[in-house]
Amino acid sequence: MNIEKILAQVPDYESFYTVDELARHSLALATAYPGAVKTYSIGASRKGEPILCMELGRGAKNAVCFACPHPNEPIGAMTVLTLARILAGDPPLLAELDTTWYLIPCIDPDATRLNEGWFKGPFNIENYARGFYRPAGCEQVEWTFPIDYNNRHFNDPIPETRALMALIEKTRPRFVFSLHNSAFGGAYWYISKNIPELNPLLENAARRQDIALHLGEAEASYSEKYSGAVFSMLSMKRQFDAIDAKDGTPSERKALSCGTCSGDFIESVCDCLTMMAELPYFSDPKIADTSPSDMTRAEAIRQKNAVKAELFGFLGEQFDRVSALFGADNPFPRLVRDCIGYFRSTQNDVLPAGPEYERAATVAEKFDNLIVSIKFDILNIALTLRACDMELARGERFSESELKALREARAACDERVSSMCRELEANTDYSVIEIRRLVSVQLESALHAIRFC
Repeated sequence: MNIEKILAQVPDYESFYTVDELARHSLALATAYPGAVKTYSIGASRKGEPILCMELGRGAKNAVCFACPHPNEPIGAMTVLTLARILAGDPPLLAELDTTWYLIPCIDPDATRLNEGWFKGPFNIENYARGFYRPAGCEQVEWTFPIDYNNRHFNDPIPETRALMALIEKTRPRFVFSLHNSAFGGAYWYISKNIPELNPLLENAARRQDIALHLGEAEASYSEKYSGAVFSMLSMKRQFDAIDAKDGTPSERKALSCGTCSGDFIESVCDCLTMMAELPYFSDPKIADTSPSDMTRAEAIRQKNAVKAELFGFLGEQFDRVSALFGADNPFPRLVRDCIGYFRSTQNDVLPAGPEYERAATVAEKFDNLIVSIKFDILNIALTLRACDMELARGERFSESELKALREARAACDERVSSMCRELEANTDYSVIEIRRLVSVQLESALHAIRFC
């Protein structure tokens, strides 16, 4: 397999495809390669939109790749279409891989449509924040898989998740690629098995595209680091194990508001290599700088927590004054409500301690704590802004005092988004990564991983 030759076929995409464009390209591939590509629906979204899947190859092992598991993450959609186009046009490569591919360019079309405002650019932090949408956990494909573990229970997957579950149960894949991406930082991977030969291949895929590795803090404290930027798979089971080791298992059966991720579910179905590849739109070389900084790791975490406390104080104040005015059909405040509740429930948690926190933080760890970690706080404020806009657009529902509250909350959030984005622009040396390079990393990651299945 000639990786360089394959990557040379990745188009120089200027923007991300909309949901309609993804559907058109998926159907067009089946028309252009009738003997190689079958495109069909594996189910329907909550609003009745077909969830399209492209099937290629007749190999001995099955692989499922699904994009937009979070609807603000469209890099994988471009990767899936690129992989389908390359495989369809290269029968020898398809045969060499000995795989039947099931490629889903958009597993959550309804929510992805609510991000399309930034898909065509301009690509900068503020435009991304103002066009961002992400549903609450109970409405996310990646986090509504069933779980029944240690007296905790969830079994209410959304239709999109049920469609994916049915495909996985039917195909019993040897490889599943959940195509995620972050917004700011560096490249990193989650993987269900530690394969020492694979880890450097994944990291070198990012280096080949001159994309920094994420060498800051682990996203999940229970994740094991297999390599510099390769971590053990996310898992609610492992998270509950970590919680129960500290607090004890709940004595009574507890219903969860959301479920587990694809990795836990797949583990219960078949022996499978599961992988997530997180790629950023915006990157700063400091995220890969492992030299010591001017503060300890504990100081960096404490300073991060202080910044978050102030931000959530502001967000909570604005949200609380208008949240009763948000209609049940307004999608934008749902994740914000969850995030505020989670912060308030954990803000008094004891900070981690030990020698590993008293050492000097690396530049990457300091940057991750003080810069990268606050990106989601900007997005929560921007979601509140969008929630206010939706209600103001149907203002006849409200009294003058209610309209005044919505306008004031909107203005406060609008100014805070702008000021935070200006601060990020001033305090980072970030660059916008070309879509072609991001797709190339995910594409190469998939081609390396399938060899170990």
